[in-house]
Amino acid sequence: MKVVELRWTPYRIPFVAAVGTAHGAWSVREGAIVQLRTGDGAIGAGDVAPLPSHGTADIAACLALLDDIAPRILGTAIDDVPSRIDALVPDDAPFAPLRCALETALLDATARAAGVSVARLLTPDPARDVAVNALVDAAPCAAAAAAAARARAAGFRDIKLKVGMAASVAEETARVAAVRGAAGPAARLRLDANGAWTEEQAIARIRAMEPYAIDLVEQPIPPGDIFALRRVREAVPVPVAADEGAASLAAVRALIEARAVDAVVVKLPVVGGPRLAREMIALVTAAGVAPVVTSAFESGVGVAAALQLSATLPRPARACGLATLGLLADDLIAEQLRVDGGRMALPGAPGIGVTVDAPALARYAAGAERVVRA
Repeated sequence: MKVVELRWTPYRIPFVAAVGTAHGAWSVREGAIVQLRTGDGAIGAGDVAPLPSHGTADIAACLALLDDIAPRILGTAIDDVPSRIDALVPDDAPFAPLRCALETALLDATARAAGVSVARLLTPDPARDVAVNALVDAAPCAAAAAAAARARAAGFRDIKLKVGMAASVAEETARVAAVRGAAGPAARLRLDANGAWTEEQAIARIRAMEPYAIDLVEQPIPPGDIFALRRVREAVPVPVAADEGAASLAAVRALIEARAVDAVVVKLPVVGGPRLAREMIALVTAAGVAPVVTSAFESGVGVAAALQLSATLPRPARACGLATLGLLADDLIAEQLRVDGGRMALPGAPGIGVTVDAPALARYAAGAERVVRA
C-alpha cells in the first residue's frame, strides 16, 4: 500500500469572539487541512496548525515546504512514510506543525484501513472518553465569573482561567476569587499565565491566590530559564506546569532533570505529531510528572487527533484542554465532537473518527486547494 495523493487547503477561520491571552487576543485561526490517499483508497486527514508563540513557523512557510516535499512522499510505501517524513521535514520546532499534520494523516488512513481508532493503534487499551476543562478568558471579573458559572452548569469539573492580563496582584487575585466563587468549591481551577510574569511576580501572585485552591499553574514565567521555573515551583504550594517551555523532548528532559515542573502540557502541532508526543508522555510519566494534552485552537481535525492521543494517557489523567471547537466559527468536520458533563467521548468511527466537511473547508479556504498525485 502506497501514498498516491496528497492534497491540502489553507484555511482562515474567525473566532466567534476574540480569545484573550497574556500575549493579546486571537481573532482568527490560520492553518491548513492535509489529506493523504493510499492506493487502496484509504484517506487520512491532518491539520497544519502553527503556533508561532511556541516557536513554530507560520502557515506560509509550512505550506511552502509541503509544496516542495509532497512529490517525494508520493509512491512511498505506508510503512516507510514515517522515515520519509523524518528525512524531509526538519526535526525542530519551526516545522513541527507540518510534521504533525502529515503523521496524523498517515495514522488516520492506516487506522481506517485496519478498521480501528488511532488511539487503538497507539495503545492496546485506550480510554473511551476523557475529562476536559472549560476555558475562561474574559478579562472583567463579572464576565469571567459568569463564564465559570456556565461551565459548571454544563457539567465541567475543571476550569482553566487565562491570567497574566492584570496590572496588579490585587486585580489578578480579585478575578481569580470571582471565578472560584462562581465555580464553587468542588471545581478544579487551573490558571494559564502564558509566561506573562517575572519570577518575582509569579511567586507573589501565586501565593496571593493560594486561598482559592488552585489546582495547577501553566507556564507562570517565560520559557527559557528552567532554573527560574524551578525556583517558582519551590517557592509556591501550587503545582507548576510547562507549556511554551515544553516544545521538544530535549526541553522536557531538561525540565525533568532540573525538577522544575509538576506537569507538562503536550500540544501536537508543537511537539511534532503523535509519535513524538507519545515519547514525551512516556518520558514525563516515568519521572512522576503529569502529562496534559491540550489543543492549539485548531480545527476539528486537529482536536480529533488530540482526543485520540488523550485516550492513550496513563489513567487517572488530568483533564485535557480539548473543549475549544465552540470558540471557532466552524470546526471544518462533518461530525460533532461533543462534550457531555465535562467529558469528551472518542468517536465510534475508525481513524481519528471524523471526516473533513468539504463545503465548510471551501467556505473558509484562504487559498486554492493544491493536489499532487503519483
